[in-house]
Amino acid sequence: MRAAMVLFACLLSACTVKPDISASDRVRAFYAAYLPTLTSSDREFPLSEMSEYVSADTLKRLDDIESIPEQDLLGSDYFAYAQDYDPSWISALTVGTSNPFLGGEVMPVWIGKENGGKLELEVFVRREADKWKIYRVRDVSDNYEHPIFNSGAITRVKSAAESGL
Repeated sequence: MRAAMVLFACLLSACTVKPDISASDRVRAFYAAYLPTLTSSDREFPLSEMSEYVSADTLKRLDDIESIPEQDLLGSDYFAYAQDYDPSWISALTVGTSNPFLGGEVMPVWIGKENGGKLELEVFVRREADKWKIYRVRDVSDNYEHPIFNSGAITRVKSAAESGL
């Protein structure tokens, strides 16, 4: 009887566990939802959805940078490293296998670009509120990263904006 009660308790607790969505699946879901907004006229991805997939710190940094008048720190979209995006390129989205990286995971992501090419990104994710969330994106194809984590660059841009340069 005791064994049956323990077995029942184990089965009951197994029913309440939420399945863990992998980091790769979360990144794929983000880009599948995000890329079509780059092709729309309003180019707006709802903040509620953005905060579902992107770390709060990264969103705050991007918001702080965007609030600087006439800033040129971000010359293109942070998540796609593109200024314009064509709907036909969305089908090229490919998310590679994730690998452990400093307590989180990192994975290659390929998105379409002009002339049938692909842009390779490196997407870094970590756990936040029990979900994998994007906190950093690098353009591997052009070996470039937007300096959203570079306090010195942000301070220089703010200072230039405040002085009217």
